[in-house]
Amino acid sequence: MTRSRLPLRLGVIALMILSIQMSGCSLFVMAGKFLMGDPVAESQFKQRTGVDLRKDKKKVVVVCSVPEMLRQENASIDHDLVESIVRRFRVRDIETIPPRDVDRWLSSLGGVWNSPQEIAQKFEANYIIHVDLESVTYREPNSPNMYRGNCLGNVYVYEIRGEKKDKNAFLVFQHEFSSTYPQLHPVSVDQSSMRSFQEKYITRVSDELARLFYDFKMTEEVY
Repeated sequence: MTRSRLPLRLGVIALMILSIQMSGCSLFVMAGKFLMGDPVAESQFKQRTGVDLRKDKKKVVVVCSVPEMLRQENASIDHDLVESIVRRFRVRDIETIPPRDVDRWLSSLGGVWNSPQEIAQKFEANYIIHVDLESVTYREPNSPNMYRGNCLGNVYVYEIRGEKKDKNAFLVFQHEFSSTYPQLHPVSVDQSSMRSFQEKYITRVSDELARLFYDFKMTEEVY
């Protein structure tokens, strides 16, 4: 770089830093994008297993389990979460078993499956992604007129090995997760209905969970 262009580049970076500080964006992400392009975060699943679900052409089946008490506030929470995760996988060209096929099978069992071995036997897939929600709340503690989503749970991934009746499921990935939204300030009940806030928060959680399984640009917005 010539000396004549160096002050210009430094000036641009200075303006960029000021803009970032004013907007609250990540300094390192934005500066990194300016200097080296938009950085990509490698998925945790790939980091820990060495498997890229898209590039390695692996098919997954996604299931979700929730305590019965959670259904009192949102009866379709497990279905909505699975559908939202699967939509994100399809955008990323990760092959999935259709949720309707899983729903149909679960209905035949009364809505309850007992072990990942059952899923391995039923579906032609390479991996089972099991989202196990422990708790989900939508209201700010001690503030009934404010919404803030909080979620705790675990993600278990089983690799399906073997053929036909000899297929088995082996745990290869486990991740404990927590989610809070919005981070800074709760949402007043005057600004949103409970149902609308629930839908938005479950969409947010599904986005966070889906990102465990594919690479993404650091500047991509989490919805």
